[in-house]
Amino acid sequence: MNRVLFFPILVVTFLGLFLSDCASPGFGPKGMIYTKTKIGIFGTGESSKRRATSCVHSVLGLFSFGEASLEFLKSRSKIQNVTETNWTTFAILGIYANLCVEISGNE
Repeated sequence: MNRVLFFPILVVTFLGLFLSDCASPGFGPKGMIYTKTKIGIFGTGESSKRRATSCVHSVLGLFSFGEASLEFLKSRSKIQNVTETNWTTFAILGIYANLCVEISGNE
């Protein structure tokens, strides 16, 4: 293969493999270098007295850990009636990502 063509193909392949989103929150817009978003999922407009947040984390898309289910948050914060749900995402270079679930509500 011609050396002139080989180098650009190698560079594009390298960038595609190593700069893709290995660790990604999976929701919302994604930046190749940095992502930080807050996405409103549900809201009733009612006032709330309690708020709870929990996150799941991912490293290189290989390891993930955490608990961010609505049931976990409701039981931990003693919220019975959820009035608002938001997702907050954060990712950097496809190396680390997290997705946090925030709920607000009343007992």
